[in-house]
Amino acid sequence: MRQIDRRPFVFALVLYLLAWLLGFPIRAQSAPLKDVECTLILDAASGETLYQQGVCDQRFSPASTFKVPLSLIGYDAR
Repeated sequence: MRQIDRRPFVFALVLYLLAWLLGFPIRAQSAPLKDVECTLILDAASGETLYQQGVCDQRFSPASTFKVPLSLIGYDAR
C-alpha cells in the first residue's frame, strides 16, 4: 500500500487559513483623542523655535496616516 505525502495538503490548508484570517480588516485600538492643536515651526539649521501656538510638549498619533507625510513635507495650504 502506498502512503500519501500529506505535506502539500497541510501547506495548502495553512495557506488557506492565513488568507482567510488576513482577509478580515482589523481596526486599530486607540484611545479617543481630545482636540489637540499645536503649531510649531523650527529653524532646521539652528533648532531655534520660530513660532509656537498651542500645547506642543506632548506627543500624539495623527488621526489619519496621510498626515504623516504631509507633516514631513511641510505642506503649505496657501
